[in-house]
Amino acid sequence: MRDDHCFVVLAYGDSPFLDGCLGGLKAQTIRTRLVVATSTPSPFISDAATRHGVALIVNPRREGIGSDWNFGLTLSDTRYVTLAHQDDLYDPRFAETTLRLFDNRPDAALCFTGYREVDDHGHEKTFKISRVKHLLEAAIVGRRERVGGERLMAFLAFGNPLPCSSVTFNRARLPDFRFSLEYSSNLDWDAWVKLQQQGETFLHAAERLIGRRHNSLTETARLISSGLRQKEDLMMFRRIWPAPLSDAIAYLYRASY
Repeated sequence: MRDDHCFVVLAYGDSPFLDGCLGGLKAQTIRTRLVVATSTPSPFISDAATRHGVALIVNPRREGIGSDWNFGLTLSDTRYVTLAHQDDLYDPRFAETTLRLFDNRPDAALCFTGYREVDDHGHEKTFKISRVKHLLEAAIVGRRERVGGERLMAFLAFGNPLPCSSVTFNRARLPDFRFSLEYSSNLDWDAWVKLQQQGETFLHAAERLIGRRHNSLTETARLISSGLRQKEDLMMFRRIWPAPLSDAIAYLYRASY
């Protein structure tokens, strides 16, 4: 048992994948704390938490994804917090691998792992955008366990390569960290860029320890269909690259969705 880490599962709506996420987190090779947080309480979410013997904490303020993520970060007094997304699957070694890296480098701001794309049944599948991101990770980061400075910015410059669900935060290093409420799609990408600019170091586990789902039920799919994802991607690229290069990269990135 590790008392210095907590998984906070961000439940929203009645996702059919919530049970699978909770089951994977309870099957970790190292036991840590586990809670469910939601701003959309329902009998479905309550029943899932009860079945798995997990505390359910309701966010009384329903103000969007940024508010939900920031609420999740405040729910535990543990040093390390992972905001687990209800649609994703976690390898049993996720916590063990992440905490081992932090044990070696406790001054790092966060740790992220590799990920794979999975279908509704948990079987691996690939998308154009995920293939590109995996290639960039291999070329820029490789198997390095510590990433910072110009290399980290290069990794972040071609799109958001770090899904928030793969990230564990070191709250001792980032006691005042909060996600921006100005974004609905790229609040995590925005956060990674700001932390890099502040000189923070990220830890990296090359193993693909998360299965990320993409289907019509996910928030990512809704943001793409609404056009908000494309708008926020352009905003981020314009922060990183000079015009007109930023717009060209954004166009290519959009074509890979």
